[in-house]
Amino acid sequence: MALPTSWRSTAKSTRISLAALIVTSSVVLVLKVHNLNKLEEPTKLHDITIPYIQLIPRHAITHPWVFVTSIFAEITILSYLVSATVLFFATNYIEKFWGYKEVLKFIVLVGSLTNLTTVMVAIVSNIFRNDVRGMDQPLGGGISYFFGFLVVLKQIIPEHNVVLFQGLINFRVKHIPFILLVIVSLWSLVISRSLYPAVPSVVSFFVSYNYLRFYQTFATDPLLPVTSVSGDQSNATITSGDASDAFSLVEFFPSAIKGPTSVVVNSVYDVSVLLGIVTPFNDEAVEQSNLRAQKISEQVSKANRSIANSVAERRRQVALQVIEDRVGQS
Repeated sequence: MALPTSWRSTAKSTRISLAALIVTSSVVLVLKVHNLNKLEEPTKLHDITIPYIQLIPRHAITHPWVFVTSIFAEITILSYLVSATVLFFATNYIEKFWGYKEVLKFIVLVGSLTNLTTVMVAIVSNIFRNDVRGMDQPLGGGISYFFGFLVVLKQIIPEHNVVLFQGLINFRVKHIPFILLVIVSLWSLVISRSLYPAVPSVVSFFVSYNYLRFYQTFATDPLLPVTSVSGDQSNATITSGDASDAFSLVEFFPSAIKGPTSVVVNSVYDVSVLLGIVTPFNDEAVEQSNLRAQKISEQVSKANRSIANSVAERRRQVALQVIEDRVGQS
C-alpha cells in the first residue's frame, strides 16, 4: 500500500524519529501488558517498568543503552502525543537548514547526555533523601530534547515574533526558552515537588546550547557566509560552533537581568577557556558567525514572504471563484 503523499513528503529525520518513537513506545507498552498478565497481585500498568528500555535510575548503569532508547520511550498518551507533535514540526523545519543526519545526531546527542546527567542527579538526590522508591521511577522521554529544539529555533529565528490572541500576547522566539524554563521550574517546586521535570529541562537547554555554540561543525563557503552541516565539503573550510552575538547565552534572558547574567556567563566562559574545555572565539569567527546568522535570517524571511504570498494568492482565487459562482447564479 502506498504511503500518503503528506507522509512521503515529510523530512527524512521526521520519519525516522517518529518511527523510533512509535516502535519504542509500542514495545514498552506490549512488554508492560505482558508482564502485567504474569503478575498474581493487582498492579497498575503505570507501575510496571521495563528497565532495559526505560531510564530507571537503579538499573541505568548496568543498561547503558537506555540513555538512548529512553529518549523515545513514552508511557502516557499525553506525553506520546506531545513528543510526536514536537518531533514532527521541529524536525521538519530544522532539516531544511541542517540535513537529516545532523538533526538525528542532535536528538540522540542531546537526549542521551541529558538522560545521563538526569540519572546522576536523581541517584545522588535519592541517596541523600533516602528515597528508595525514587530509584525505580522511570525518567527520560521527550523532555530530554524539547528544550534542545527551542535553542535551535532561537538560533535560526531569534527575532521572529509569536502573536497570540490577536496581539494580546506578543513575544519573540528567543524569549521562549527562558519563559518555559521558569514555568517548569515552578512546576517542579510547587506541583510535583521533585527535581523532575526541572532537571532534564535545564540540562537539555545547556547541553544543546553548548553543543551549538562551541562544537557543532559547519562547512563554510570560502567566498560566501553560507554554511552547511550536511552538504558538499570538498571546497569548504570546517568551522565549529556559532560565535554570533545574537546567539550568546545572555540573549536568552530578558533585558532586565542581562547585566548580572552577563557577569556570571563571562566568568564561566573565561574559566572554561582557561581549563581548555572550549576554544575561545577570535574576531574573524565572530564576524563570520554574524554573517551566517544574517544570511539564515534573510532565508527565513524570504521563505515566510513566499508562504504569505502563496496564502494570499489562494485566498484571492477562492474569492474570485465565489464571485464567479454568484454571477453565474444571477
